[in-house]
Amino acid sequence: MPIYKPKPKIPAAAFSIFYFLFSIFYLADAQISPQFLISWQAENYAPNWYQGKILPTKGTPVEINFELIDNGKIADLSKTKVRWYVNDELVKNEDNGLGIKKIKIIIPDYAGQETEITITVVNYKGGEQLDKIIKIPVVRPEAVINVPYPDGKIGYGVSVLEALPFFFNISNLAGLSVDWSASEQQAETGAINPWQLNLEVDPAAPPGFALRISATIKSFLNQMEFANKEINLLIK
Repeated sequence: MPIYKPKPKIPAAAFSIFYFLFSIFYLADAQISPQFLISWQAENYAPNWYQGKILPTKGTPVEINFELIDNGKIADLSKTKVRWYVNDELVKNEDNGLGIKKIKIIIPDYAGQETEITITVVNYKGGEQLDKIIKIPVVRPEAVINVPYPDGKIGYGVSVLEALPFFFNISNLAGLSVDWSASEQQAETGAINPWQLNLEVDPAAPPGFALRISATIKSFLNQMEFANKEINLLIK
């Protein structure tokens, strides 16, 4: 009669120690490879309360910075060749100096495309070449109408709306104009704040009547920079 011999089991404590040591060796090995820490900032317009990423449009100046992190420390690249490419075209290299960690470019691409930035660190520590590619999304200017009324329902009398521009290549609102219309008719705004529309609803208008509001924002400096937003409001 065959004798059953159970297979030896690895004690849980031994397995835990093995996993712990493996994790340490894995993390130590991962730290050997230098890592790029990259940031970029588009120099175009968004309201000062906006906390999202400001995205570039065609023609927007963008500053790109990087640090090379090696074993948890910022690497000294002051004597190292760094080459920058924009859409595969070399724009800056060691002829401009060593250790270049910052450039400013003008976005060449159109909305819906991406501008590709390649950073190459040449002969890092005497031999290794390091490359990093980032892609910056390009958008078109946007117009937003702020409607502080639930479900877009307004009452009789005056309702206040506000137009907000995003991602135009300007430094302040003086570089833009805004035109309002209500139900296909041009709406007049106050001279003090053209970005605000004081919409007065005629008491004769029936409840449930829809008003189509439009705001068109244009740049004084570039006629190709414009944005339009349309919304529907209901009289409650």
